[in-house]
Amino acid sequence: MFLTKNRICHTLAALPLFGAAIVSNAATATPVPLFLTATNSSANGATNFLAVINTQTKQITYVPTGGSGGASGNAGGVAVQGSVAAVVNFGSSNVSIFVRRGNAMEPMQVIKTASPPVSVAFGNNHLVVLELTTAESFPVYGDTVGASADGTVPLLRGDGTAAQIVTYDGGVAYTEKSGSVAELSLSIDGVAGLSGPNVAVPLPPPPNNNTPFGLIGRGANIYLTVAHSDLETLVVNGQIVSTAVGPTPYTDQFGNIIHAPCWNTLSGQFLFAADSPGNQLLRYLVSDTSVFLDKQNVAKLAGSPTDLTAVGALLGVIDGGNGTVSNASLFDMSSEGELTLRFAVKIPSPINGAAIIQ
Repeated sequence: MFLTKNRICHTLAALPLFGAAIVSNAATATPVPLFLTATNSSANGATNFLAVINTQTKQITYVPTGGSGGASGNAGGVAVQGSVAAVVNFGSSNVSIFVRRGNAMEPMQVIKTASPPVSVAFGNNHLVVLELTTAESFPVYGDTVGASADGTVPLLRGDGTAAQIVTYDGGVAYTEKSGSVAELSLSIDGVAGLSGPNVAVPLPPPPNNNTPFGLIGRGANIYLTVAHSDLETLVVNGQIVSTAVGPTPYTDQFGNIIHAPCWNTLSGQFLFAADSPGNQLLRYLVSDTSVFLDKQNVAKLAGSPTDLTAVGALLGVIDGGNGTVSNASLFDMSSEGELTLRFAVKIPSPINGAAIIQ
């Protein structure tokens, strides 16, 4: 199922398209939310671009990250906090930092990482980075991110299957698709940041432990997918306390996976999950003690959804389209969790990461 995404992430678009598409968006217009994703360009040192989508005009501005893309099988390739955005450059082992200026994003820094980065998140006045074999933290000072890591920890497995990292009140949690979910400590500013040891989150016994993928943190809670087992789970104090089965059946007669909750975003009591093989979004109802499937096909996508984000009454999702041209879709969300498509724009490249900056 996720082979589609992996192929997409290694498919190249013709970069001259981007050179022609770069336009100034720093007008004096009233600032509006911006939907951010990255082109994930990778071959032959190709430049990665931050795609900045104006949520009112649909105008897309492509800003070079100063690095090379190529991440696959991950979420959280773009993260925002306040006016700052971070973007992974997998192929060049660095992370680009942007600051919002009006309705534009201005590149400010490129930070070297210990190994190729796949996912980023902000929390506790830090930027945390999940890499293929390590996790690192970098202190955040307003609109500036420290260039040197204040914490570096080897991953529990470190086998190159790192998927996503998130922050929560207890620290950080990250997934490795080969079967590992682990938590690390993250201290506040002024003190060393990320630190071990890795504390494994016990997964259910087989067959319910197949491929932990997406996760999102809020307060003391972590909402985690065990994608190839068709499960959405709630993790509290390092333990799974509630489990919801996704769409069934989730395999066809040949054993191929046809449904799976893969990546998560939260809005109030609603959790939206990307069902990548089903080309749809799922909606769950969540609390501090439970999670259960509320509605299937809350939104249908043209391709396999590979990341999503929700801010206020907006939900943005990216999908792989036809493998060469990708889609970035923005939805308006009602108080009942119903989604209405505002627009979908095409990007002539594989794309990676989804974030909305206000």
